[in-house]
Amino acid sequence: IEEKDIDYWLAILDSLNPEGMPSMRQDMLAKRYSEVELFSGTVIELGREHNLKTPVNEMLYNRIKEMEAEFHQ
Repeated sequence: IEEKDIDYWLAILDSLNPEGMPSMRQDMLAKRYSEVELFSGTVIELGREHNLKTPVNEMLYNRIKEMEAEFHQ
């Protein structure tokens, strides 16, 4: 990573709306299914394939799945 790369991404971050929020947060607020399977599910699966532990992803994945289940009872 070069200094110009850092400057590039800092400029992008500075341009974001401070009121904006990630799509998964928007999904939770709207009580919709999220992309947790795509993100954390993939990390967990790859961890298993390569014998790597992914405890934080597993905890977050399980909690989000619990929340989604509550939305759709």
